Amino acid sequence: MKINKSIYLLTLGVATMLPLSCKDFLNETDTRAITDESLFKKPEDGIRLVNAIYDTFHDGDFMNKSLWYGANFLSQDFHNYGADVFFETYEVPANFDPLNILWRRSYQGIARANSAIPIIAKMKEEGVITEALANRLTGEAYFLRGVFYYYLASSFGGVPLELQTVTDDGRHPRNTQDEVFASVITDMQTAANLLPWKEELTADDLGRATKGAAIAYMGSAQMWIKKYAEAVATFNQLEGRYQLMQNFVDIHEYSKQNNQESVFEVQYLEGADQSWGHANETIWFSSFHMPEEVSNFGYSYADPKLYASFEEGDKRKLPTVIGPGDTHPSPAIKISEYPKVKEQFGGINTLGTIDKPWKGTDKLRSGYYSTKTWRDPNVRGSTGNPQTIFGGQNVIMMRLGEVLLSKAEAMAKSGNEAGARDIINNVIRQRAGLAPAPADKPFTDLIVDEYRHELAGEMSLWYLLRRAGEHINYAKTRFNITIPNGKDILPIPQQAILDNATIKQNPGY
Repeated sequence: MKINKSIYLLTLGVATMLPLSCKDFLNETDTRAITDESLFKKPEDGIRLVNAIYDTFHDGDFMNKSLWYGANFLSQDFHNYGADVFFETYEVPANFDPLNILWRRSYQGIARANSAIPIIAKMKEEGVITEALANRLTGEAYFLRGVFYYYLASSFGGVPLELQTVTDDGRHPRNTQDEVFASVITDMQTAANLLPWKEELTADDLGRATKGAAIAYMGSAQMWIKKYAEAVATFNQLEGRYQLMQNFVDIHEYSKQNNQESVFEVQYLEGADQSWGHANETIWFSSFHMPEEVSNFGYSYADPKLYASFEEGDKRKLPTVIGPGDTHPSPAIKISEYPKVKEQFGGINTLGTIDKPWKGTDKLRSGYYSTKTWRDPNVRGSTGNPQTIFGGQNVIMMRLGEVLLSKAEAMAKSGNEAGARDIINNVIRQRAGLAPAPADKPFTDLIVDEYRHELAGEMSLWYLLRRAGEHINYAKTRFNITIPNGKDILPIPQQAILDNATIKQNPGY
């Protein structure tokens, strides 16, 4: 197979030139003066090569406007104060730039993975790296490629599968959604066979892909193609490897990153240069979701229907969404400590008040906001404005709570509803402080409600509802919205079609 050396250079260049937005295991020195003769001659070169794949996540629009938007605005539990209000009618235009960012960045990551796999094999063959290191790095490359395809297919349906370095013009037609998820399963199985478990990683490598993360995504991909019994068997491999955090609020605490419930999370580095035009994704991701009265930004806000939908006594409520008069449930976060709150609101320690909710200067927001994306004011980057410094906190992409709910759905759909209800009632709801759900509540309603109350404001809700086939009914029953035909998935980006005429647009667009 012919390998394009320019991709080698790009991949290694990215790995060494963009170290600032990741955790310590991704920090590298600047080696922009590399030559052909010096490439891939040291173990560190292979590590940098794979680090470049992780760097694909370090883009604020990719993480927020591409992935988080799709997972949450389409669910209607959150809305956009700014121009991107078309999510409320499911009329997302094909020229909406974050769609192109999701497409372009994902295929950048895929290209980096495709380049890395044969290079690592050659380094192993030449004795540059050990078999153990080669296995781990190769497993990470397959895992990350699978992750990018997982979110592409979750968002767009079928997309072109590129599973080796592209040597032609790259204008290939779309594969079907099922074919993409089948490829994800293959990649995740390969990765799982090569990667260590989380507990086997050294402290310096904590945050890298693991066998458990590959297994979790493999099970979810199996559910997309309705292989439910196989998914149950896959998820069973994770038993005893992860534990739920006892207190729900602790899942997203800065002081508890990479915790016992976390299966895969994107790593960010406190103290990085987070000014616009640099690695600003941590500022962007966090301040985007916080009230304007706190962050000087505040474009995302919660729907009051989400706040009202929680059962009485559900301990997940305030760690998910807070409203007027509420205090922040994190012991590390005091609203009164934010500079703007001190200056403009007398240092109150609540999210506004019931009489005067925080709806922004133009009063167009709801007064309700995401808790999971809120950031500790003491966690800082290096930009100068103290009112917008919220950097360095990771973003969880997959955790045990999601895995257990997926397993419960897979069990019910493969004939074991009693076992599924047991997981929901005696594990998920028990942590939430709730009694078992009524026995006569239909399982489809039960699983949808639990997905919503466990995962709203994270990176997966709408994708899971669509995977379950319950998303159309969800929008109708919870928000009285009838989704136009075909608009339950996102349009293929207009730019992707302009670049590749073999790609056909999704029906309805």
